[in-house]
Amino acid sequence: MRAALAGFALAVALAAAEAPTAAEQARFIEETRAAALGYSDFLPDFVCTEVIHRSASDAGVWRSLDSVTLQLTYAGKKENYKLVVGGKVTDENYLSVGGAMSAGEFGSTLRWIFEPESGTKFHWEKASTVRKTAVWVYSYRVPRADSHYVLAFDGGAGARSMIVGFHGVLEIARDTNQALRVTSEADDIPAGFAIRGSTTAIDYAYADVGGKQFLLPSGSENTMVYQPSRSEVKGPIRDTRPKTMRNLLEFRDYRKFAVDSDIDFGGDGKP
Repeated sequence: MRAALAGFALAVALAAAEAPTAAEQARFIEETRAAALGYSDFLPDFVCTEVIHRSASDAGVWRSLDSVTLQLTYAGKKENYKLVVGGKVTDENYLSVGGAMSAGEFGSTLRWIFEPESGTKFHWEKASTVRKTAVWVYSYRVPRADSHYVLAFDGGAGARSMIVGFHGVLEIARDTNQALRVTSEADDIPAGFAIRGSTTAIDYAYADVGGKQFLLPSGSENTMVYQPSRSEVKGPIRDTRPKTMRNLLEFRDYRKFAVDSDIDFGGDGKP
């Protein structure tokens, strides 16, 4: 017991020693803000494969629904998605597949957090490591009044969207001020809106593009709780029960974008 207490006291002391001063925190956040808002300025034009594994929870048990493969092109600081079917890129709108989809992995979420007008409140939590890289962990909150976080759905009665507040955690490399992991959770959702909850976790890792290393999304997990109102459901009342949906995203095969870029999707486009 004494050894355990001593170990706990040492851990607390080390954590306290790691805690930055208020001035250090302010400087670190401003340096991270500059890195986040300038993130897209340093990205090359590239193309990659995005695979979305979609599932739903039924009474606490996850059930696989499908996998959607997209060709994601990033050029001129803009993202363009094309649906891949049978290993071939199509002109079909990727949203036509229906179901839960998401975006914001390539800098939008970071901009929403770090834009000065966002009114974001940051709180230092602890020192940690991500893939052997020393990070400082901060929690944050963006009020709804200053938010750009949009929840949208089409329940069959027309698309609806809502701007909400959000909060989450940032794991930021201490040497580069780059976010290596970002989580976000919607809050302040108005009563009666069909999306009752939404959480996202984005992981960033270095990937080779044209012989150079760039920090890019490597994966993401999105979970959404959807509960339509009775007026939005044409079927039985049981269809108004809450539904939990999860998307697991993979980003892979990064390569430099060229007009004649050709991507190998591995036959049928599935992993």
